Amino acid sequence: MKKLIGMLVAAAGAVGISAVAAGYSTEATMTRLPDKGTYEVVVRVAQLVERDGKITEKVISQPRLTSSPGVPASLYAGLQPGNRDYKKEENVSVDVSWPEAGKRDFAVCTVSIKRGDQLVSKTKMQVTVEEK
Repeated sequence: MKKLIGMLVAAAGAVGISAVAAGYSTEATMTRLPDKGTYEVVVRVAQLVERDGKITEKVISQPRLTSSPGVPASLYAGLQPGNRDYKKEENVSVDVSWPEAGKRDFAVCTVSIKRGDQLVSKTKMQVTVEEK
């Protein structure tokens, strides 16, 4: 049986100062897969856009990663710094950790959204993992 830990956090404000203020919605689901001895993290990042007086979401990234308990993992999704559009487009970094098997501790997922090298939003989600 899978042990599922779901986290949903909406980051409606921008971090830092930018010429164009933008809001973002960040969702993350962390699932322990005991039959495989791993955990999986699925993240959905959307930019909040106003159209005709309504707020809608424009998905900008849906990174997914798998790692072993006790082993931190990171993932980058976006353009590389050498790309000419790098400073105009969002890039997403996901850093996660899951406690070692059998230990009661925190699972942590940090999602950073940058436009080029400028941080525009950062969300940290933390949940307690208990083995039963």
